[in-house]
Amino acid sequence: MVNGKIVFTLALLALAACERDGEAEPAELASAAPPSSSAAVKGLESHSNELRRDVIKVTDSVTVAIGFGLGNSILVEGETCAFIVDTTESREIAQAIAAEFDQLTELPIEAIIYTHNHADHVFGAEIFASGRDIDIYAHATTAAEVDKAVNIIRPILSKRSARMFGTYLDAGDNGFINAGLGPGLGVTGPNGGSIGYLPPTKTFADRLETEICGREVILQHAPGETDDQIYVYLPDEKILMPGDNIYKAFPNLYTIRGTSYRDVVKWARSLDTMRVIGAEHLVPSHTRPVSGRETINDLLTAYADGIRFVHDQTVRGMNMGMDPGALAEFVQLPPHLKNHPYLQEYYGTVRWSVRSIYAGYLGWFNGDGAALNPPTRAVRAAAMAKIAREQTTLANAAAEALAADRFALAAELATLAIDAGEHADLARALKADALSAMGYHSISPNGRNYLLTQAHELRGNLTIKEIPDERSIAFTRAAPIANFMASLPVSLNAEDALEVERIAEFRFTDTGEVFTVEIRRGVAIVTPAPAGAPDLVVETTSLVWIDLLLGRRRAGVAIATGAIKFPGGLGDVAAFGDFMKFFRAA
Repeated sequence: MVNGKIVFTLALLALAACERDGEAEPAELASAAPPSSSAAVKGLESHSNELRRDVIKVTDSVTVAIGFGLGNSILVEGETCAFIVDTTESREIAQAIAAEFDQLTELPIEAIIYTHNHADHVFGAEIFASGRDIDIYAHATTAAEVDKAVNIIRPILSKRSARMFGTYLDAGDNGFINAGLGPGLGVTGPNGGSIGYLPPTKTFADRLETEICGREVILQHAPGETDDQIYVYLPDEKILMPGDNIYKAFPNLYTIRGTSYRDVVKWARSLDTMRVIGAEHLVPSHTRPVSGRETINDLLTAYADGIRFVHDQTVRGMNMGMDPGALAEFVQLPPHLKNHPYLQEYYGTVRWSVRSIYAGYLGWFNGDGAALNPPTRAVRAAAMAKIAREQTTLANAAAEALAADRFALAAELATLAIDAGEHADLARALKADALSAMGYHSISPNGRNYLLTQAHELRGNLTIKEIPDERSIAFTRAAPIANFMASLPVSLNAEDALEVERIAEFRFTDTGEVFTVEIRRGVAIVTPAPAGAPDLVVETTSLVWIDLLLGRRRAGVAIATGAIKFPGGLGDVAAFGDFMKFFRAA
C-alpha cells in the first residue's frame, strides 16, 4: 500500500518539473515504501496468526487443517471409514492436507461434504476421492452455482478474484500480508494450482439426517454467505461445522470480486438456528476452531447482531431518504460490536455491506435523476480538467454545459455544486432545468416522469407525501400481523438503544399469535413465539396494533379504552411507553 499523501505530493512535484511552455507532460510517479506502522497494517499482521498453518485435533475423531490454502479442510473419522468436510481450492493444496491426514488415520475416505459452492471449498475433491466413486453431499443448488462461476462468469470473476485475494501480489510484492480468511488463494495467479472438482452425488433441499461411516450426521440448509450454504452437525459430540456463515472477521455481506445479492436477513436467522443447537465445538471452514458452549453462543450472537445492525440501520436510513453514499457514513457499528474480535474488518466491511443491502432492495439507482443517464467517464473527466484549468466554479461549469445542451453533464455538475454548498440556490435551479430538459427528451415514460417530478421538487413546486386512501388502508390492514411485527427492527432508533436490553411479549387475542420483541444493545429481534421471562407483556388485537403503527390510533387512547391491556399490571403502562419510544413508528 502506498501512502496517498506521498503519491499526491510526488505527482505535484513531478508535474511542476515537467512544465513546458505552459503545458504539463505526463509524469511517472516515484514509488514510495508502504507504511509499516499503521494500526491497519499491525492489525492485519496480527490476524495472520489466526491463519497460520496448523493441523488441530478438535476431538479424538475430528481434525481441521488450517492455513494450507484459503479454506480449511475437516477430517471426520467414523467406525469403518472417514469423510471430509470441504476440500480447499486446488488439487495441490488438498494433496498437502491429505498427507497430513494420512498420518492421523488409516481409515479410507468414503464421503465428501461441500458446505457451499465456492472454489476454496470444492476444487480439491479429486485428491480426497483418490480416483474412487465416493458419496459427495451438497445442497441441491450447489452444482448449478459451481457451473455459473466456472463457465458463465469465469473470465470476469477470475480477474476480480485475483485482485481481491492478491494472488499476483503474493508472488513477491511486499505489500501483501494475507487474504483475510487464509494465507492466500492457491487457485489463480502465478502460484495457482489445478482444479479437482467432483460434482455432488447426494443432494437435499432443506434438511438431511443420515449416517456416514457409522456416524449420525445432520446436514441443514442455512443460507448466508451463499444461498446454498449448509451447516454440518455431529450430535454425538455436539460439533457444529458452520461453513462460511461465521469466521473470525467481519462477514463478507458483499464481496468485491462480485456476487449475487446475499440475503443478510437469512444469514442472521441461520446463525440463530445454529445458536439454539447448543454446540460444544465450532469448526468453521475459515479461521480456527472454538470450544465451549457459552463461548460459541456469545460468538454466534455477536455475529448475528452485527449483521442485523448493519441491515436494519441501512433500511432505516433508506426509508429516511439517504442514498448509498450517505448511508455508508450513517451506518457505523456501535463500540461493543465494532470492537468484537469476530467483527474486525479483515474480510468484509460495513461500508461495502451497506451499499450491497441498498442495491439488494432498490437496485443500482440512487434515487437522484442526475444519476439515471450520467455523462461518460471521459466527458466527466474532461469537464473536471477544464474546471481546474480555468479555475471556474462548478455552478458556472454547469450553466455552461446547460447552455450547450449537455444536460447530463449540467445535472451532474449542478449536483456537485449543491453538495459542496457552492451557489446552492443557483445550482438547484440549474439542476432543475437540466433534469427538465432530460425529461422532455426521454422516450421512457418512467424516466420522463421521474425527471420532471424531481425538477418540480427542486423548484419548490411540489412535495411528495404519502396520503393513502381508504381502499389502500383497508388493503394494508388486511396484511398478516407478522408482516407488521417484522417491520419493527428497521424502525429502531439504534443510537438511543445501545445500552438497552429489554424483552416485550405481544399477545394478539384475535389471531392467537404471540411475538417476542427483544431490544439487544442497538438491534431488535422479533420472534414468533412467547418469551421465557419478558420484562413487559402487551395484550391487544392485531387490528388495534396495526392502526397504532399506521398512525390511525393513539396509544394513550387505546390504553385508556382497554384496547391495549397489560396483564402484568399498571406498572407496565409506563414500561410500554419506554419500550416503544425506541421505534420511529411509535
